[in-house]
Amino acid sequence: MESVQACDTFGGSVKVGLNRKRIIAAFAIPLFGLGAFLFGFDSSLHMKSSAANDVRRQYLVEAGDAPPAVRAGVLVALRAFQEGYVRRDPKQLDPFMSTLFSKNDDVLLMGTDANEWARGYPAVSEFIQADWRQWGDFRFAVDDSIISSAGDVAWIASVGVLHTPRADRPVRFSAILTRNGDRWLFRQVHFQWDDRDPSPSDLFHPSTHLRIANLLVEQILRAARNAGTLLPLTASK
Repeated sequence: MESVQACDTFGGSVKVGLNRKRIIAAFAIPLFGLGAFLFGFDSSLHMKSSAANDVRRQYLVEAGDAPPAVRAGVLVALRAFQEGYVRRDPKQLDPFMSTLFSKNDDVLLMGTDANEWARGYPAVSEFIQADWRQWGDFRFAVDDSIISSAGDVAWIASVGVLHTPRADRPVRFSAILTRNGDRWLFRQVHFQWDDRDPSPSDLFHPSTHLRIANLLVEQILRAARNAGTLLPLTASK
């Protein structure tokens, strides 16, 4: 009887050990997959390619055909738009909207990503509010914008950058405005990423390998910094 009890006890301990390993594996595999996904997502942001800054500046060499008076009036609206995106103050959203958009006109804003299509004054207002809270620090070349016009309609194109803690991404910015008295109001606004996803051919470029190596170093340093901030909290418990 004693030998049977010993076997049962030993067998029970083996089963417990196996169950623990299975539980750990069950948690470890999804965590590893999540980590790989996050690393791949972060890498895709850093590995995107865009035109060099000097090339992007060449986009704006031609100023457009708007007469000086029209250009000056449109620039007033563009500067106000940029100031709103710099300050990103939700308390200033209502005056921002009433100054730059007409409640009675058919206004449209198109964002950088899929399904970002806001039509109508309330929808555009909600979209801009979400931008100010979540998107990042958007800056564009206001005074160098291409501005053309015909009568009371003007259209503009410019380039800019979205600054975020994770990465900077180039952006194309375009808009259509109409004259309302002595003001120019936005009728359509369009944000568009000015970069592309990496292609298989990029793997043969030495610069790609260097960027991947730099990204790995950044990830390791970031993990080390996070571990350093967590250790005192762990030790204090």
